Amino acid sequence: MTNGGSVSSSTHLLDLLDEPIPGVGTYDDFHTIDWVREKCKDRERHRRINSKKKESAWEMAKSLYDAWSGWLVVTLTGLAAGALAGLIDIAADWMTDLKEGICLSALWYNHEQCCWGSNETTFEERDKCPQWKTWAELIIGQAEGPGSYIMNYIMYIFWALSFAFLAVSLVKVFAPYACGSGIPEVLSAASAAGVSVAFGAPIGGVLFSLEEVGKDVRWLVMRDGRHSCILAHFSV
Repeated sequence: MTNGGSVSSSTHLLDLLDEPIPGVGTYDDFHTIDWVREKCKDRERHRRINSKKKESAWEMAKSLYDAWSGWLVVTLTGLAAGALAGLIDIAADWMTDLKEGICLSALWYNHEQCCWGSNETTFEERDKCPQWKTWAELIIGQAEGPGSYIMNYIMYIFWALSFAFLAVSLVKVFAPYACGSGIPEVLSAASAAGVSVAFGAPIGGVLFSLEEVGKDVRWLVMRDGRHSCILAHFSV
């Protein structure tokens, strides 16, 4: 009778949590998530899944998936952070050199990569190759002189302002969605991985996650942050 009463009360609590309450449990953009309510719903969901795992193979599979889904999310977060860090590093070099010129043989190459395959470069002048052209050479056909200097300067300012406008636009569009929301465990793992790949300091990423993101020092936050940092660091 006691066991049946506990199951019934648990089911009743889950039903109450699932019932929509006006203004609570439904979130729009820029709304803060009620984490106390969501944590209760998640705990009851875990209990319901565990109570049914012996009923069938399908329920057992659902229970196993529920157990390792957190590890999957943290693993994917770490790998994605490492891949994005590598992509950003490559793109930053390319965009920096784009302000000075362009590689005609491969537009996605930066200055250094453009001259790697050239047979007309020497060690002393390894940054000079016919495949790389400055903007003055392309636009006015001059590599030296006052006109070349002015044209290169104008194009440098143009690309710098364009990149600045792009950065401001991206921040304006995407940054507001980070306010007052986000899954704490995923946020902790992502911030730890970001610090790890940015500064090459996995331990520093874990400590940053605990200090700035984790509201309280929990073993799960440290575990997820450590796992994400290691994967992100090796991915780069």
